[in-house]
Amino acid sequence: MKNQGLYIGGEFLTFSEAKKNQPNISQIASRSTVSGFSSLGAVLPNPDIVLKKMGKDIKVYKDIKAHPVVKGCLRRRKAAVKAKAWRIVQDQASDQVFGHINNIFKKLAINKITGAMFDGTFFGYQPCEINWAYTDGAWLPIDIQAMPPDWFFFDAENNLRFKDKNAGQAGLLIEPRKYLVPTQDASYDNPYGEPDAALVFWATAFMQGGLEFWVRFTEKYGSPWVIGKYGNNYDEAKQETLLNNLYAMVQDAVAVIPDNSQIQIIEAAGKSASADIYEKFLMYCRSEINIALLGQNQTTEADATHASASAGSEVTADIADGDCEMTTEQFQLLIDWIVDYNWGGPSPQFEYFEDSNGGTEQAERDSKLYAAGTRFTNQYRMREYGFQEGDLAEPAQEPSNSVAFSEYQHVPQNFAEATLPTLEQAATDPLNDMVGRLRRVVQSAKDFQNIQDAVLTEFSEMDSSEMVKVMQLAMTLAEFQGRAEVTDE
Repeated sequence: MKNQGLYIGGEFLTFSEAKKNQPNISQIASRSTVSGFSSLGAVLPNPDIVLKKMGKDIKVYKDIKAHPVVKGCLRRRKAAVKAKAWRIVQDQASDQVFGHINNIFKKLAINKITGAMFDGTFFGYQPCEINWAYTDGAWLPIDIQAMPPDWFFFDAENNLRFKDKNAGQAGLLIEPRKYLVPTQDASYDNPYGEPDAALVFWATAFMQGGLEFWVRFTEKYGSPWVIGKYGNNYDEAKQETLLNNLYAMVQDAVAVIPDNSQIQIIEAAGKSASADIYEKFLMYCRSEINIALLGQNQTTEADATHASASAGSEVTADIADGDCEMTTEQFQLLIDWIVDYNWGGPSPQFEYFEDSNGGTEQAERDSKLYAAGTRFTNQYRMREYGFQEGDLAEPAQEPSNSVAFSEYQHVPQNFAEATLPTLEQAATDPLNDMVGRLRRVVQSAKDFQNIQDAVLTEFSEMDSSEMVKVMQLAMTLAEFQGRAEVTDE
């Protein structure tokens, strides 16, 4: 049987050989093919180690989120992301699409949406529902609302599902392009992401318990003990009366006791070491929380130096950049959906950037660049210094005060050759001879001073008013010639 195939590049290649050169496009490893895994559509449990050991769901992380130390660290990280300046970059998108996306994002509550998406770092994932509406002839996102993550789960195919009461254990499959799901370090094995809450759960729990014991210790040993001594003739009723009097004495510093009773006040000495143990334990837990959420504990500890605190803030900045990448991916996904729904074609790009907003270092750098000859556009000033549309006027053309031929820069080639014929054509017949004389004077001159002297000698028959016009024309020709010489060099 004759082999079947194709001629590719002048060489006959059989179909069997061609298959060997093609990649295998089918997925080999999956939950549906691995041995011992349940069927498709089943609930994929969250592999979080803390939740698995306690046998609880993600709700427990909501409790520790309200702890003052955890809340403070999260607010600091969230503020770092919100403080970032953002913009829409046109890239390969058309002007029309670029304008539409800019207008849409100006109407969105980006600050609120960014804060909602940020919770994906703490819980590992954060479903955010998009409210679409057909407005102004296009499908647009009206609002994006963060939903409780414990309302959702992933199935065996890593699809997001809602715990609908009417959908049973399988849950309700979320429709495409209805939810943005920012996740932190999510993978095929763990679509739930890596929550920061798992890193601080035990430290927060122990800190809460340690604080409770510390309060009890303070109540017990923080104030002196009042001890009453009673005689042998005191029955239980008299002892109870003495105890109540001592209790009133502690509260009001006033008591009435029998004359044969003794009162002794004893300070709780020698307990400072025990109190220090509680304090050190609580400080250790707080330090662990700061390191887990901020990447350092220098800026929150009282004994940190300025140098160590500055180094710690740089680590926090790196973490903030990572948080920004998570939100950037979701905003870009939203832009892609909007463009695909309405106009098609390439999408603009969402990006964060460092906004100097007229900082001292930025101003000093721009001042030096300006002195070196760099000229900035209004678009640059608006982007870097926060000016609004209409705040800036177009920069006026600066007159040149240069007197040396070699100092002129950025002159088109053959500038003098292209301009001199125009001047000659515009001159009247009586001026043709004068232009020719001026050209000879300029071409033989070495500098501006030499030109002035040569013009005075060449046109000595003219009066002063006419001489001024001739001198201006001579200076113009000399400038053009100097530009041409710089270009030729």
